[in-house]
Amino acid sequence: LKDYDLGVVLIKKSDGATLYATRDLAAAIDRYKKYKFDKMFYEVGEEQKLYFQQIFKVLELMNYSFAKNCKHIPHGLYLDSDGKKFATRKGKTVFMEDIFNETKNLAEKELISRQEKEKLSKSELGKKAIAIARAAILYGDLKNYRENNMIFDIDRFVSFEGDTGPYLMYSYARASSILRKSKKSFKKFEASELEEKEKELVTKLSQFPDVVENSYKSLNPSLIANYSYQLAQIFNEFYHTCKVLGSEQENFRLALVESFRQVLKNSLGLLGIETLEKM
Repeated sequence: LKDYDLGVVLIKKSDGATLYATRDLAAAIDRYKKYKFDKMFYEVGEEQKLYFQQIFKVLELMNYSFAKNCKHIPHGLYLDSDGKKFATRKGKTVFMEDIFNETKNLAEKELISRQEKEKLSKSELGKKAIAIARAAILYGDLKNYRENNMIFDIDRFVSFEGDTGPYLMYSYARASSILRKSKKSFKKFEASELEEKEKELVTKLSQFPDVVENSYKSLNPSLIANYSYQLAQIFNEFYHTCKVLGSEQENFRLALVESFRQVLKNSLGLLGIETLEKM
């Protein structure tokens, strides 16, 4: 493939043995015959970028029209606290099950420390801890642009403050709490002069469809994750600045809280994160 500045790709060894490229070419052809896909994505590390460029070019040269619809989605690496790669051969292996269990235990401890009047049953505590652990891990991963390397830090993932999954879940639960305390129907409302934080929240809510579309087109879920965090930040600023229950603008502000709650739920749902009505 030197004519295409893609070096050389080996398809078969001199003794007739196959290589990764042989099998990936055969697999791509087989998948197209079986599924007639519109697009096929390869979710593999950034270091394989040249390899997939070679595979797709070989398919193109073999006159497979679907080659143009094959795309490599590169990823960076999780790094140890020392900034180095996790290496199996050096005994530095991390298992997802261990990560999840450790995150779940941290979430349980945090929930217990936050319990005040209402004590959670062991069953309820476990269910909420699992949901929070999932949110912590999924958001901790997806908020970063996928091609960047990052340090793996469970304690940071599971924090209820800052740019984390649990913080977003807590923001959703806060909005749900406001709506539970309200006795009014807010289907109809009039809004006069909007305060600055109300304008910011309305503006941010209106951006959701564009964010989703851009995320889809760029194959970049971090756009949705970062939007979710920015939205939650603006909502919490609104909450601390603008009185909702008992205010002259109560109906409008309740509608605003409900809108935030729905958009955040939709946004987190796209990341695979479930929400909790109470934290």
